[in-house]
Amino acid sequence: MIFGKKEWIIAIIVSFAIGFTLGYHTRYRGVNTENKEEISIETENKIYVHVVGEVKNPGVYEMSLGDRVFHAIDKAGGATEDADLTSIDLAEKLKDGEKIIVYSKEMLNSNVDVSEKTASENQKMYFKSQSNLININTASREELETLPGIGEVLSQRIIDYRRTNGYFKSIEEIKEVSGIGEKKFEAIKDLITVGP
Repeated sequence: MIFGKKEWIIAIIVSFAIGFTLGYHTRYRGVNTENKEEISIETENKIYVHVVGEVKNPGVYEMSLGDRVFHAIDKAGGATEDADLTSIDLAEKLKDGEKIIVYSKEMLNSNVDVSEKTASENQKMYFKSQSNLININTASREELETLPGIGEVLSQRIIDYRRTNGYFKSIEEIKEVSGIGEKKFEAIKDLITVGP
């Protein structure tokens, strides 16, 4: 078949239109896909934590995955002069939805009467020298491990429990933690608190 001048012009226009359309879709679909991937990755790396208590600007803050507790406190304007930061593990990694409570020194300072039946001599000396109870809502793993019968595994379970279920409302609630029965509770009940 022999094309005339008119057919050649139409063929060129159609070819150009097809080429332009394919090039446009390939180019811009690629950009959109990359943008969606970038947005998705950026969203996956963001978490939200609630910082309350003795900080200058309590509230919910967007943090990056891998940030630590001290980053969240800094983002909330830093701790106030009354804050007791010794009761918090500042180096602990943040988790999405976590609530960080910065207690005041006054709230955490209280005298403890240590029973002869519940602690070894070393532990009694520790608690007397500290002059306060272990707050199971804010204590770090190391602090929890100073309690009689609470080792690495149980201290981590206590921390995991309060992250999942919120802070303990009473010291008796610690018995809900797997591995802490009535006997273990009796050994630590005079050494722990859930508040001031």
